[in-house]
Amino acid sequence: MNEAYEADIERLKALIKEYGGVDSYNTVQAATLFELLYKMVSELGLTPENRADFHKGVEKIFNFDIQGLENYTKGKYILVPNHVSEFDGMLYGTVLSNMLVVAKTDWIANPHLNEFVEKLFSVVGVVRGDNSSGITVLKKCVQHLNSLEDGAVTIFVQQTIADIDLTTPEDVAPGACFIAKKTGAKIVPVYAEQISAEHPTRMIFGEPIECLDKKAFGEEWLRREFELRDSIKNPEARPPVLCEKHRKPISERGF
Repeated sequence: MNEAYEADIERLKALIKEYGGVDSYNTVQAATLFELLYKMVSELGLTPENRADFHKGVEKIFNFDIQGLENYTKGKYILVPNHVSEFDGMLYGTVLSNMLVVAKTDWIANPHLNEFVEKLFSVVGVVRGDNSSGITVLKKCVQHLNSLEDGAVTIFVQQTIADIDLTTPEDVAPGACFIAKKTGAKIVPVYAEQISAEHPTRMIFGEPIECLDKKAFGEEWLRREFELRDSIKNPEARPPVLCEKHRKPISERGF
């Protein structure tokens, strides 16, 4: 590995420490990290503007071990992963081709961050707690999938960064079922350890979930997430390290 890459790995670790972990960045910090990742992917001899190359570089930088992705490279899918870091949008945005990520509006309103993101995947912003915004976003997801033969949407159904242990079925947004019914796309649960430049980061794609009513979908999504987490062995899955606001139960966060 070249000296520039090794130096940038250390810089990445230092920035993550300076910013207080991987789960709470402001827009300036997020853009700084994205710029550094672009540079590091290039130092690995890959093309950071290419979606597949960028993800390959990220897998190397963050020590990824991904299982089950090979089952979902063709067709239409709605990924519904757990959400434990500010890197998750980037990670899922590049894991499959033709991806649309539903993200908080901060991502959409950040031109410095979008300078990098728009080269790799599509993003639609949602205002949490705003029903009108949610309906508009769901329709855009439907349009995205119906326009493609192969493509995907990522929805963080917890609607915020949170440990699944602090998530209840009532916290889980059921919008993926609406999209699935309108497009025929399969809903795929994914569990990933919190992204780390220090430790292996394991990600597991599960079997598709059937469309259910709101409460039943929340229960089933959590059941699948716990199953996927518990399937990680030797060692067991790392618990996410979260800041104070993300350690609160979702229902107590006031959005």
